[in-house]
Amino acid sequence: MPTRIAGYDFARSLAIFGLVVVNFSGGVAHADFHWLHTFIQSGATATFILLAGVGVSLLTQSVRTTNGTHGIANSRKRLIKRAAFLIVVGICCNPIWHADSLHFYGICIAIGALLLAVSNCWLWLLAFVSVSIFAVFSLIFGYKGYMVDWNWMWKTLWDGDLWTTDGLIRFLILSRVRFIFFWVAFLFIGMCLGRWDMCNSKTRRNVFLCGIAVALVAECAPWILIRCAVWLNFRPDFSVSAIDAVWLLLFVLHYFFAGCGTAIAITGGSLILTEKYPNTKWTKPFIATGQLALTLYIAHLIVGKGILEGLGLLENQTFPFAIGSAVIFCICGVIFSHFWRKRFERGPLEWGMRRITG
Repeated sequence: MPTRIAGYDFARSLAIFGLVVVNFSGGVAHADFHWLHTFIQSGATATFILLAGVGVSLLTQSVRTTNGTHGIANSRKRLIKRAAFLIVVGICCNPIWHADSLHFYGICIAIGALLLAVSNCWLWLLAFVSVSIFAVFSLIFGYKGYMVDWNWMWKTLWDGDLWTTDGLIRFLILSRVRFIFFWVAFLFIGMCLGRWDMCNSKTRRNVFLCGIAVALVAECAPWILIRCAVWLNFRPDFSVSAIDAVWLLLFVLHYFFAGCGTAIAITGGSLILTEKYPNTKWTKPFIATGQLALTLYIAHLIVGKGILEGLGLLENQTFPFAIGSAVIFCICGVIFSHFWRKRFERGPLEWGMRRITG
């Protein structure tokens, strides 16, 4: 079992902060801050899942390097158990927050567990294939001419009983199933990063710079795409639906590379930061927060959103108010994590997951 790398925990804490901000602000009016909300959402989600891929590789590093078939099988079994735990917890949380994606997070880990022995080249190829499948799904279900009535699907989904076989199948299949292909691509990239030697300062620096470069190119791409769209609108041989399709496919690629670049930059930057400032008073609380990521994620759904809902402050609030609420919760989460880790090795849910899954 490799020594725990503090930089990954630091990056995970930043991802948790981003997810809290997104979930606290998801149901409020934020038209003027849509770009900020989208940027935080793509970066936080990508970072969280990419780090899951890193964790999959780190947990199985010893058995992969020794080519032990029996060891790989045991590691795969353990990961699938943890994935099942997350799926069950996510399903239980869904009545509280219908947009919760913890169950899909568990599905992605299960897919990664099945591909433990796959080479890096295959992982990169699978990431490309996964994004392509997501683009096709988006093309079929996402632009006019082929639009599916998603409101009807959601109504059908929630009118049924979730705790029946039929209801559970509808829940897993209809509930944004195409996003699994999108998220698992980040997991595959994270699995590749987890196999690199991050103890090498040059590797960390290259990862950080590469992430910044990809993110900058992806974020600047819309300006080019807008001009391309204007040019296409004046082409007589392009129908409106064809333009919509091209635009949607380009948007999918933009969203993926922007999130991927941001996640890689956050991960690389966190590794550099924790190497330069190891065990300092201001980095240790963030590292502890990353180590209690699952506990804090569930807590922000039950405690954070529960308090706001009880006070009648969850809906119809401004984006700055939602951001302020998220910041307050994050500060409380950092303080809680810091003092909890001083006394206990793992967070409450992290401990429970290990006890149940091994």
